[in-house]
Amino acid sequence: MAYEIRPLATLASQARQFFTQAVPGAVVRLWANTFTVLGKVLALLDFEHEMRRQFLFNQLFASTAEYEWLTRHGFELGLTPDAGDSARGTITVPAIAGLLIPASVQFARADGATYSTLAPTTATSTSVDLLVQADAAGIAYDVDAGDSLFLVVATGVPEALGATATVDAGGITGGLDPEDLETFRARVLYRKRNPPQGGSASDYVQWVGEALATAKAVYVDSFANDSRSVWVCFTVSDQPNNIPTDAEVAIVQAYVSDTVRRPITARVFATAPTPVPVAIALTNFAPDTPDTRAAVAVEIAALQADEMEPATPSTPFVLYTEAIASAVKRATGVSHFTLVSPAADIPFVTGGQMPVLQEPTYS
Repeated sequence: MAYEIRPLATLASQARQFFTQAVPGAVVRLWANTFTVLGKVLALLDFEHEMRRQFLFNQLFASTAEYEWLTRHGFELGLTPDAGDSARGTITVPAIAGLLIPASVQFARADGATYSTLAPTTATSTSVDLLVQADAAGIAYDVDAGDSLFLVVATGVPEALGATATVDAGGITGGLDPEDLETFRARVLYRKRNPPQGGSASDYVQWVGEALATAKAVYVDSFANDSRSVWVCFTVSDQPNNIPTDAEVAIVQAYVSDTVRRPITARVFATAPTPVPVAIALTNFAPDTPDTRAAVAVEIAALQADEMEPATPSTPFVLYTEAIASAVKRATGVSHFTLVSPAADIPFVTGGQMPVLQEPTYS
């Protein structure tokens, strides 16, 4: 329940009643008298108190607390907001052989984002590869391979160092945005609602989230006829079709397998979903225009992101044709169509298999 601020009229009415109770013979309803004026003044003061009390009331609960107070709720549970991560990569810069480039030399992107060298490096030829890191956390600081960065001239920068650097083939990647308020709130509320239980399914969900900030959904099950083995499959928010990379799986595997947190008798197997392409074919599609096709593609992508799940060892996942048809119907501008493929609901019975919806074909 929320703390309701009383209206000014109510507060003023109560203030007038106080005068009636405290001052013998006071008649506050007769005009004109100072009691009415004083009642309104007191109402304004108490209104400020009401707003303060509402603010403090909201901070009592993780579901309504503001950022600084929410971090206090998290601190008591051993949770802190993820600070994000800075993008890293290498750049190639013209130089002369033997030139020493110190750490903290800055390069800037065209939009002003800056990157600093991480270690002193000596050029051995007419160019030098430098390891750089973005000066701020966030995915916006990732840079594609082949893009240019420009030397920020400052004290300590060698004059013989080239002014323009080229980002190497791997790009500058790995930037991760700091955790936003509502994402952290969801983690705090999850912990409150699911306290540690020595290896329950909710514990593994919590551990995967701690291991990988981009974890989106976690599915926990046991293998058939093996009560000691724990199957942990997860999706992420930063990869195509939400399927984690091998490196991300390795990070999660190491974290959930650590005997500091997992039950000592458990054997934990972290895995990514196995993508199973699902072709979608539409006929009698009208109006067949680039705009309607683009709208359908957006709805299919949303269906993939929001509703596609992997089957677990004990629970199949069924892709219903109705879900695909409904997504196409929601596309802006589409008046009619016939869903040809898939022609029937598709069950996925092997643990880890997850449907990956393909872009529709039209005929």
